[in-house]
Amino acid sequence: MVVIANTPSAYNQTWHLPCDKPHSYKELRQIAEKILNKKVKARVIREWQFNLIKSFNKSMQELNELLPRYRQDNLFISDKFKKQFPDFKITTIEEGLSTVLD
Repeated sequence: MVVIANTPSAYNQTWHLPCDKPHSYKELRQIAEKILNKKVKARVIREWQFNLIKSFNKSMQELNELLPRYRQDNLFISDKFKKQFPDFKITTIEEGLSTVLD
């Protein structure tokens, strides 16, 4: 992000990029359903099923490296960024999903 790169006091630190309040995967699906005004199908497959499918599907093989990440919700907390850059406008998840889904 340019704002961090142009702020010398931000150097040599770890930053979570600015994001809306934390949302679980379930909440993200619910927000998408509200925006689309229809049900969004989501299904969780068992790990043994995933392992079987990945043998035949290149896309699933690539997803395999991400699997540990999805064992729990990825909640990004950007309070540090918000405190350091209070005037930075953060796009809400609703705005972002609306743009992507349009």
